[in-house]
Amino acid sequence: MGKKVLLVFCTLCVFSLPALGSGFPDTYAFGVRSLALGGAFTAVADDFSAAYYNPAGLAQFTGNRVNVEYIYASPQIDVQTLDGEDLIIRLSNGEVKNNPTEYKGGTGLDLRIPIIGLAIDINDVVNLPLHCELGLAISMPEKSDVMYRILAYPPDQPHFFRYGNDIDRIHAALGIGFELVKDLVYFGVGGQIMLYGDGKIYIDGLSIGTADENQNVVAQVKQSSLIAFDPSAGIMVTPFDKKLKIGFSYRDKEEVEIDPMPTVISVDGLPAANLGMTMGMNAFYTPREYSLGASYDFGPVMVSGEANLQKWSDYEYSPQDSAANASGDYFYDGDPDFDDTVNYRLGVEIKLNDKGSVMLGYCHLPTPIPDQSGKVTNYIDMDKDMFALGGKYSFMLPLLNRPMTIEGAFQYQKLKSYTVYKDGITGDNGGFTWQDQVSYEVSGDAYAGGVSIGLAW
Repeated sequence: MGKKVLLVFCTLCVFSLPALGSGFPDTYAFGVRSLALGGAFTAVADDFSAAYYNPAGLAQFTGNRVNVEYIYASPQIDVQTLDGEDLIIRLSNGEVKNNPTEYKGGTGLDLRIPIIGLAIDINDVVNLPLHCELGLAISMPEKSDVMYRILAYPPDQPHFFRYGNDIDRIHAALGIGFELVKDLVYFGVGGQIMLYGDGKIYIDGLSIGTADENQNVVAQVKQSSLIAFDPSAGIMVTPFDKKLKIGFSYRDKEEVEIDPMPTVISVDGLPAANLGMTMGMNAFYTPREYSLGASYDFGPVMVSGEANLQKWSDYEYSPQDSAANASGDYFYDGDPDFDDTVNYRLGVEIKLNDKGSVMLGYCHLPTPIPDQSGKVTNYIDMDKDMFALGGKYSFMLPLLNRPMTIEGAFQYQKLKSYTVYKDGITGDNGGFTWQDQVSYEVSGDAYAGGVSIGLAW
């Protein structure tokens, strides 16, 4: 199994596969510099991560750059019943978890994010009438032989919406920026890229009626396309000798979609057989986003601020969640009624000299999930205030005589505690899973840190 390059690894529930949401760039940041500035990067966009935040910003600089980065994130979240006991999670395949923070891959909810960034001057390759820069940002999975690892829960079982479902996901952002008016107007287009292809789904813990109740079942899957591309675009205006920058960007929603399909299984020692279910799922949902920001360089200090509108109201249940049971009743009808949100971000860079600077960042990130009290669903997410501190140092690399930059950043997320009351959410729904729900409390914090080494030529 570990040697399959194109595969989907799913720890899934047999009857229900909900879309889980929000990738790590939304939860933390896509790049160390943007992490240090609180994500207030739409009107800064001065490194490879502009491919994600605002592709227009790529055309601000010339030449070529490469960055190698590593971000480590560690949410410290506690979920307990009102009696102070661990909250038991019962999945529809019979698996029991002692706490929503349990996770089979990695260490708890911790996330490791290696990133490779490139910025290429197209004019070095092709003689164009206007300056053009290409940017690419690739985040690598925790395990390099797995394309996606999806932890899927029935919506009625408590599970995190932002944390714990990003491991082993290859994610890339590609952008190209054009200088339309020299030193004044820039435009860019790009998008987020996810790889698709022929592969397999591994289902852990599926009972097949043998003495071994945990046989590894392999479901054959044929996905529809090789690459999924979700577009983005941006514009940047830089008057007053580039001291003032005004940026606007649009980023389309992103989602892994596997259409409903009949499933064929094979188990070691047994002949292949048709599995009595049709699987279809969505995962890794991030919303359509509109960002407007401005930055101003005062000389010794640069200040950046922005607001991001995220269209979470477009979020829908996965196909299998809405499928009818044998009696014709729907497991989950309608949609979860998520709210659109506006994020506010602020970043400050203090320039110590021509080589080094200190960066500060703040972001308020409200949750799109309404109060889950009295509801069947159990999405766990919190309002958060994010504080960041970072630094940058540039120098000429000996021998190569090329400029090198080293950056570091630390982020602290203050998560808002809350209580979910589940009184009365009991009863039989045909043997499905939302019996015996209990009230619970959520509290905690999250931490992230990263380092970056960049070389320009």
